[in-house]
Parts: sequence; C-alpha cells; structure tokens
Amino acid sequence: MKKDNKKKKKKKIKVGPIYLSLLDFVSLIILFFVILVYLISPRRYAITTARYGQGSEEDNKNVEIAMGKNHTEERFRLYFQWYNVVHEIGHGVMIYNSDRKVSPAKGEQLANDFAVAYWLYYGEEEKIEMLEDIVTYASENMKNDANGEDYLEYADKHWDDDSFFTFNNYGWFQFTSVKKSLENRKTLDEVLYEMGIKEYKLNGNKLLIYETIDEDTSTQIIDDAIDNINAWGLKMPKAIHHFSDDPNDNYSIPKKKFMGLFEIIDFGKVL
Repeated sequence: MKKDNKKKKKKKIKVGPIYLSLLDFVSLIILFFVILVYLISPRRYAITTARYGQGSEEDNKNVEIAMGKNHTEERFRLYFQWYNVVHEIGHGVMIYNSDRKVSPAKGEQLANDFAVAYWLYYGEEEKIEMLEDIVTYASENMKNDANGEDYLEYADKHWDDDSFFTFNNYGWFQFTSVKKSLENRKTLDEVLYEMGIKEYKLNGNKLLIYETIDEDTSTQIIDDAIDNINAWGLKMPKAIHHFSDDPNDNYSIPKKKFMGLFEIIDFGKVL
C-alpha cells in the first residue's frame, strides 16, 4: 500500500471573485468590525489642564516667574483653570464647525480671541481685568528667544522646532497672544466670522459668574461652554477632562470613545 505524501489542501472561502483561507477570512471580518465600531463610536473632545504646584522644582519656579510671587496659585488657577479651558473649547468650535485652514499660530490667536469674547459675552468683566494683569505681567517678565520679533511671526517660523515648545518660549507667545485679544476685544460674532462660521444664533446675554476657581469649577466651565455652544446651533461633542501635574500640559485633541471603553484619537478631525 502506497503512502500518500500529498498535503491536504487548506479550505478556501470564496469572497466575491477571490478565495481566502479561513484565517484570512476571519481576519478580514475582525478588521471590518473594528473599523465599523470606530466609525460609530461617539466623538469626544479631550481637554487636559495643569494642576498647580505639582510639577518639578524648575516647573514651579517658571510658574512663579510667569504669574508673580504674590497670589501665584490664584493667578495660575484663573489663567489655566478658568480662561484656558475656554481657549481649548475655542479650538474645538473651529475643528467641528469650520473648514477654514489657518497656520498654527493664527489658530492659537483665534482660540484666544474666542475665549476673551466668550467671557465678555457672559459677563465676567472682573476676572477679565485680573486676566489682563496676569498676561501683561507674564509677557513682560518671561524670558524668551524672540529677540523683539513679532510674536505671531516668531511662532510661525519656529512652530516645528522643539526649542519653541518650552514653558518660557511658548508661554510668552501665548500670554502675548491673549494680551492682544484683550486689547482688541472682538465680539463673538466677529471671532466666529473669522473662524469661517456663519450659521449660528447666540442665545441671549445671560451671566456666567464662577465665584470659586478650582479643578471642579474648570470641569463645570467646560460642560457649560459646550451646552452654550450647542444652544447656538453649533456642533460640539461632550468633553473628557483630564488633569496633569505638568504645568506645560494644557491642550486639547479630538477623540472617540471606542466601544465605550477607552479613548482613541479621532483621526478624521486631526489629519
């Protein structure tokens, strides 16, 4: 009796005009499922905010130089946990509602124009005056490498340089940009128009006064701002708010809540 040395042929599955092995077919199904789940996963807007006094000794010293030695924590909280969270919301407003493309530095200026206009619209005049004092002091006292160059031109020229994104260089740029926004005091209508947004309706001039500024307040500010923006008729997904011990970590990024379990970058909004 002759021994059959022929290998058994692997079972193939026909998919349209092609044949796939069982392993390839299962892999294709899994890939299809992952892509489908990603596409239907709800959008979220992730905002990271720095905590006061939790950074390194050098970080804390830089914060003191920027904010001043008097009432440092109060001034830090006002800037990062009251003002800057709305600055990050401003980026989201443009991301989800406009196709206009601008340089990164111009995008930061628009986000600052938005944040100042938002707080003026909702009646936080007293804190705006405090903010003006903070950014004036910081922009005048922080060391930077601009050497007298215009802050927007300097930022555009060095945006791809790692040396630009230090607390002092980038911080000086941001504080100077906020100072310019405070000088111009554009209205929300003006800022939204510059962002390329036309279809909306502001919903009255109610007051939004936050007596205490802390981590809980900053989360509430974000939630309130998103509710207001949606009420204007604009698109803005729910936010995921994180805190960081690094004073350099104040940023936002579009994400998706993948399968309701973990966050993944919303590539369709960042590419």
